[in-house]
Amino acid sequence: MPNLVFIYSIPRSTATGISDWVSDSSGMKLKKTKVGRADDRLCALPNPSTGGLANYISYTPWIDDKTGLQRLDEKGNKLTLQDKMEEKWGKPKGFFTNLLAPRYFKGDTATLSYFQHMSWKLKDGATVLDLDNMDDEMGYYVLLASSKVANSEKEWREHKWPKAQYYIALENESDELKYQKSRKKTQAMAALEDVDMTDTYKRKFVALLGIAQPRASNKMSNAQAHNTLTLYIENSSFLPNSPIDKFMALFTQLKTKHGRDRLEAMYLLKQGVELRIIMDKQETYTYLRSVGPLVIGERYDEAIDFILNPKKATEVDELKKEIQEKF
Repeated sequence: MPNLVFIYSIPRSTATGISDWVSDSSGMKLKKTKVGRADDRLCALPNPSTGGLANYISYTPWIDDKTGLQRLDEKGNKLTLQDKMEEKWGKPKGFFTNLLAPRYFKGDTATLSYFQHMSWKLKDGATVLDLDNMDDEMGYYVLLASSKVANSEKEWREHKWPKAQYYIALENESDELKYQKSRKKTQAMAALEDVDMTDTYKRKFVALLGIAQPRASNKMSNAQAHNTLTLYIENSSFLPNSPIDKFMALFTQLKTKHGRDRLEAMYLLKQGVELRIIMDKQETYTYLRSVGPLVIGERYDEAIDFILNPKKATEVDELKKEIQEKF
């Protein structure tokens, strides 16, 4: 069965009336908005939230079909769809990086990475991507991450994509892609019932996912925390860094001792910021100790590493005590 995805330009009224043109053979509207062969080209643009190009695969977890967990390499590092695609297409590690292009580019594309120089043509009317072709599959992921392409006609009509000029026709999407999306949501729901997903962790997840602050989530009943996470998953899109992705990234950590320790450190930092014991200013985290401020990290990961560092146990115990007194 062909592994095809259809992309349609969003119909809009035109003075020339070409938006109403129909096919001679099928009688269906051609969805054209331009006269002639005018096409658009789309590339992976910089995304401030990821600090790189919006290519979808570099920051989306590689979820194992059997376990429903994010796959890890032999050293325990988390793998992404980029790793999966590099393995699938026989490319060296880092080939599909989302690093930004050099600031002073002199025009030699041989020095650029794949996503730094690639672009994809979107035809006026319909564009067909063959996902058995590497460039087409990579183009599909770039479209998923673009604000100019709605992930479905339904979402476009619900005004969820105000900048969209095209939409992905889900009814023409391959069965495999539909399966991956439905399975993704099913796995997240199953994770809610996992033995390691205790009621206490559910309340912490509510806080870590930014649904509610730690003090509010801590007051939730078991049913309220469960229902809140259920709704969070059900309302998720399949966009990059979607609620499902965020939830499953946390759940993956729950399955290892190191991951659970990291979750506790993340929650402690969240509590400290809410109680203003820790000041978060431009990604710099400062512990406001009575004996004088202490910078515990100039980035989020550095602050977490500080809390997990055994050599900082005295300061961390002091922080925990302050939080317990105010929480």
